[in-house]
Amino acid sequence: MKAPQRSLAFRLFAVGVVQLVLVACAAWLIGYVVSRLPERTDLRAIASKLKPKLGNPAELEQELRAIRERQGLLLSAYDESRRLIASNVVPALPPPSWGRAADVSRPPPGPPPPDAVEGPPPPDLRPPPGPPPPFDSPPHGRGPPPPPPFGGPLHDGRGPGPPPDLYTHLSLPTGSGVLVSRPVHHGPSPLPPLLTLVSGLAVVGVGAFLTTRWIMRPLGELSRAARALGGGDLSARTNLARTDELGELGRLFDEMATRLSDLLLSEKELLANLSHELRTPLARIRVALEIAAEGDADAARTSLSEIAVDLSELETLIDDVLATTRLAVQSRQAAPAGFALHREEVLPRALCERAADRFRARHPKRRLDVSIDGDPPALHADPTLLRRVIDNLLENAHKYSKGSEEPITLRARSSDGEVVFEVGDRGIGIPEEDLPRIFDPFFRSERSRSRGTGGVGLGLTLAKRIVDAHGGRIEVESEKGVGTTMRAFIPASG
Repeated sequence: MKAPQRSLAFRLFAVGVVQLVLVACAAWLIGYVVSRLPERTDLRAIASKLKPKLGNPAELEQELRAIRERQGLLLSAYDESRRLIASNVVPALPPPSWGRAADVSRPPPGPPPPDAVEGPPPPDLRPPPGPPPPFDSPPHGRGPPPPPPFGGPLHDGRGPGPPPDLYTHLSLPTGSGVLVSRPVHHGPSPLPPLLTLVSGLAVVGVGAFLTTRWIMRPLGELSRAARALGGGDLSARTNLARTDELGELGRLFDEMATRLSDLLLSEKELLANLSHELRTPLARIRVALEIAAEGDADAARTSLSEIAVDLSELETLIDDVLATTRLAVQSRQAAPAGFALHREEVLPRALCERAADRFRARHPKRRLDVSIDGDPPALHADPTLLRRVIDNLLENAHKYSKGSEEPITLRARSSDGEVVFEVGDRGIGIPEEDLPRIFDPFFRSERSRSRGTGGVGLGLTLAKRIVDAHGGRIEVESEKGVGTTMRAFIPASG
């Protein structure tokens, strides 16, 4: 069963869709993985790094600014009385409110200054009167979110809201303090788009490589087979087992190579058959001339009659070859040189009667039955070429009939504005596998009988080309061992 045809364009489109789906899946997976990555900050290491600078406010503030630039952390340091020591963000991050209900003092009225490192020092956040409550939280961890100052949420303006603050104890020369940390919102991370771009390029690159290889391999097979065939290797084939346009191209190439191989083989057979057909009459002519040279008048007259028959056979053979070649040229050129149909009014009845007389004269032992149905209309055709069509069909029927006692039929009738010439025999028939090729030049069915039957395989080819030149068609029905019927359809002149 033949596989369904699939379009190469559809396959390329499907490859593009698969690549798009893979890129989308990679983007989703990358986004999912990145969103699950924990954001970790080692505040204890930062606190240890800040400890030597706690006695120098300028160095401490400079180090805090450097940490913000390098790590993107907002930091604020408080002593045990909740007094701000240093900060790299304005306003400062609020201290933790463990163990107390009130928050640090509010800054002066007015909008808070912008988030910046440079600028005036932050305001002194003084605790309310009374002893401050101790920082009784765990030494390091994520504490509860502080109450929002100024009646709203605390953030630095770079996102919809602040992330939770992180706290750790800070060892001060005068006691214990706390270091408050919050990551800066830098907007969407560039990592997911970058990874998506890299994965997309990888998917497209791999897909392009596989697609190119998938297309170039059959093209390479076609090129290899074409080079081999052009170099004289008639067995070169692509053998592409594909169901797309490239597979169809490969099959057409293989069919062309098969036809070319058969044609070249037929030409070799033509040379062999021509040499055989020419050798026999030429040998008889030489013998007849030698007999005539001996001076016997009766033998000379007999030899001359045999020479006339042999020359007639040679003339027929040459005429068949030339006519076939000229008709082939006519079918391929708009204005053939040196060949044209000489049309005139031809009566089918008279054409069949003359063909029957010639056939009976050549084969007096063969029975020929001729029937004309009604009065077929006249034809506007070349009588010489149409006569050759009927002669060739009759000769073909005679050659492949079993014996001289088997009759051959010649019939002419009209059908749907056409005149049909029908020649039938009860011969050996034509094998079914040879039927598509019987009109090919130099093709001969039953090659084992070719030497006995004669001919070079141009009779049916010439007949078909003559019928085609008249705008008609030729059909064949045959059954091996039963017989063959040939029908030539010629358009009527009316």
